[in-house]
Amino acid sequence: MTDQQLIQTGILLLAAVPFGYAAISDIRRYTIPNACTLALCCLYPFHFWLAPQDVPLTASLIVMSTAFAVSFAFHALKRLGGGDVKLITVAALWAGPALVGDFVIVMALAGGLLSLVYISHFYIAPVLGFDHAGPSGIQDNPLTTKLPYGVAIAAGGLVTLLQLAH
Repeated sequence: MTDQQLIQTGILLLAAVPFGYAAISDIRRYTIPNACTLALCCLYPFHFWLAPQDVPLTASLIVMSTAFAVSFAFHALKRLGGGDVKLITVAALWAGPALVGDFVIVMALAGGLLSLVYISHFYIAPVLGFDHAGPSGIQDNPLTTKLPYGVAIAAGGLVTLLQLAH
């Protein structure tokens, strides 16, 4: 392994940390810290300069802008939080045109699984006799429950980083 590959691997490992922290923070507090998206933005130029393959910067910026526009539309409809929009935007930048499809698929599948877990709370907890199962703040209606979608976004981002490592 060359020095450049070793440094690139280190950058990808460093980028995994903000994704993981964003997921944990979203589960605990329903917020994604700006520091997570800022760290990912700051690490991206190093990935761009040191990547073993060419990174199409213009196309990646177009993918990022499109991801921002779509996710902001969901934010305007009150379906995504602002932190989710920012994390999707920066994750799409890392994915670029080659991996954005995989990112979206993993994010959607992880979001579906997350939804099933949260909805199952409303059906399993009463059967088992739990009064307060799940995170605090969950209401009685599964359709109005806040979902920490940062977990799904982080899953897509982490899969993107794994693909970039190979």
